[in-house]
Amino acid sequence: MKTKLLLTFALCVAFSLGTVAQNTLPDTLLFVFKLHGQTRKYEMTFTPKQDSIVLNWRILRNLHWQKGSFTVTPQAVINAQILSSLMPEDKRHVILPDSQTAYFLSQTAYRSLKARHSFTYNHTEYEWLDNDERAGGFALLHVRDKQEGAEMWILDNPSLPLVWRMQHNPLEINWTVEAEGW
Repeated sequence: MKTKLLLTFALCVAFSLGTVAQNTLPDTLLFVFKLHGQTRKYEMTFTPKQDSIVLNWRILRNLHWQKGSFTVTPQAVINAQILSSLMPEDKRHVILPDSQTAYFLSQTAYRSLKARHSFTYNHTEYEWLDNDERAGGFALLHVRDKQEGAEMWILDNPSLPLVWRMQHNPLEINWTVEAEGW
């Protein structure tokens, strides 16, 4: 009887730890960008720092690592309505304006998406289409802009609603996140 109880307890603990691990982002994500037939792969980490989020990026180019960062201010984390389109530049550490995030939605936009199935970003209204895909333990919220047809798949994660994939971007810069073994 004790053996069965211990085995049941061990299985419950293992299952719950596995569930928690599936709903946790890896430390480093690989963003694969495509533009005019070219592909660039950036390793990115998103680190909370006080009420800001610091995005550290790096890319291997010409046999050396280029790296830099974007800092998203506390005001932007909460209320931003613009997705930054700044290109990473080696050794450049940028503090984005309070109106911009980098590769993720503000909390206000995310809450609007969850409550109303739509949100406005970059002066464009996006509508929710489905959540049929998953990344790790998270659903991907698939949205499309009503005017130009740009599509995003947003990680259903209130602490960091990453734009996991971008397709048909009017700026022609599309990307997807690849997280190995996740």
